[in-house]
Amino acid sequence: MATPDAALLDLLRRVYANGNSYFDADGNYCHRIPDTFDDAERQALKNAGLQPNTFVEIPHDEAVERLRQAAAGVDLRRAADAFVASMVSSDLAWLTVLPATALGLAMPAHPMQAMGGGSCRVCFHREERADLTMRAYFRHLQGAGWGTGGGPVEGLLALEAAGRVGLEDWPRPTPRDIWAFHRLLDLLRALPAETRYSKARAALKAAKLLRVNTPYRCETVLEALATLGVMQTPEHPGLFTRWTTAAERDQRPSTKVEVPAPLGWWSAAHGLDEGLLDRLFGHLDCPDREPLIEEAATPARRKPAAAAARAKSIPGPPAEGDVYAVRLREDLWTAAYCHEVREPDHRGIVRGRVEYLDLLSPSPPTAEQITNLGFRDRRNGERWQTWVAGLGKTTGVSRIAVGVPPPPHDQPTPDRMPSGQASDLRHLAGWHFPTTP
Repeated sequence: MATPDAALLDLLRRVYANGNSYFDADGNYCHRIPDTFDDAERQALKNAGLQPNTFVEIPHDEAVERLRQAAAGVDLRRAADAFVASMVSSDLAWLTVLPATALGLAMPAHPMQAMGGGSCRVCFHREERADLTMRAYFRHLQGAGWGTGGGPVEGLLALEAAGRVGLEDWPRPTPRDIWAFHRLLDLLRALPAETRYSKARAALKAAKLLRVNTPYRCETVLEALATLGVMQTPEHPGLFTRWTTAAERDQRPSTKVEVPAPLGWWSAAHGLDEGLLDRLFGHLDCPDREPLIEEAATPARRKPAAAAARAKSIPGPPAEGDVYAVRLREDLWTAAYCHEVREPDHRGIVRGRVEYLDLLSPSPPTAEQITNLGFRDRRNGERWQTWVAGLGKTTGVSRIAVGVPPPPHDQPTPDRMPSGQASDLRHLAGWHFPTTP
């Protein structure tokens, strides 16, 4: 559970970014280390024990038993302290310890019972290999990962990471942490009775109580409280109230609800379980006044040279004959040709008809590189074009040439073309180019 410094987290962000994922021959969900990483950056990950694609496979029965044993050895008060400390002063990964403990304490020994998708209907376990580094990264990044989606393996990895830290070194909440946590609870108590989780999440974000104040982070905190049983309903209790199976927790009121039970069913009318709050957090008295935020020294971050690699964009509105560089991932680029631009529609949206050029480059392409290039068809040999909005306004899509004559093509213009956004060009390129190792 040692907190990686900001430079290491930035390296992991670059590895686990969209565009680097692929499945290897054994079916493992892998991530490329970009070619732009230098030897020192690769060594830094190795030295920290954070090498990507470090896989472990834990069978169902072993994962369940190890989680139950790990949870039985957790000091609940210290886990509650760490939970509150993650609000402001400590690594977000400490949020995972208390929910993972609740999962392990409540979960009964049971055989694997597969439901749809191959998960165990009792505990969510899937017989697959887990990337230890990716799971650790998301615990540090979001405080996520205690078993509601990944099964007992997620909770086990969270508890084993915490167990590698001496109990005396587990974080204790600062007055600011305690104040923020009590204000969060007061906020939930004061919500209108009909408020559901999405509005509660928005209210928490607007209150700016958490150090990391993204919508997903706010949702993770609420989901953790619901998993414990602080935010629960009589029909959908949390794990400190009673054990509920994966199949029960996977139920939603409707297809529009994204979060599992209990949070997906909770409304402010259900209130908070004040008895459970007192049991877990009653030793943490709220300060009478708002404490000042303790300033922590921020480590210097070395900006990687690769992060600065951008195509220099030619300003101006999109036009026929433009060529755009399209970043597929940190170390791979292609280019798209604009055949024509429509007049703005009734909403003022301008769309261009674009087609990929036959180019893959490890660095941002230049106007010189696209000279005499042809078009790149789909892998099945069919010509393909699309209408996209956002040319000139989308990160990773930059105009590098204007007034370029269209290359010849032996197939006619496609009869049917989809419409989308310029940001889609990064993902759609997989139908045209080999973008994985």
